[in-house]
Amino acid sequence: MTLNIEQQGEVFCFTGVLNRDTLMLYSPFKLLNSVSERINFDFSGLENIDTAGLAWLLQQLAWAKQHGIEISLCNVPKQLLSLADVTAVRPLLPISN
Repeated sequence: MTLNIEQQGEVFCFTGVLNRDTLMLYSPFKLLNSVSERINFDFSGLENIDTAGLAWLLQQLAWAKQHGIEISLCNVPKQLLSLADVTAVRPLLPISN
């Protein structure tokens, strides 16, 4: 299980697994420090996410909001949407597609 997050212009491309075992590689998530106004999180390469991954994502969204950065989520997997529905946080996710 691995997680890779690469910046390609105004997009962070997520590949692999975002869970309690892999998210520590990106805690704190320093890539957001290089963003000035907006960024897209592309989850098309995300294979799996658990509740710890969802909590990490919500933490990044909150940090970005405090720093005036707009994040949009694209290619959101059904698993993430299901977790967000079960935990009642889906309205907090800025899904663009």
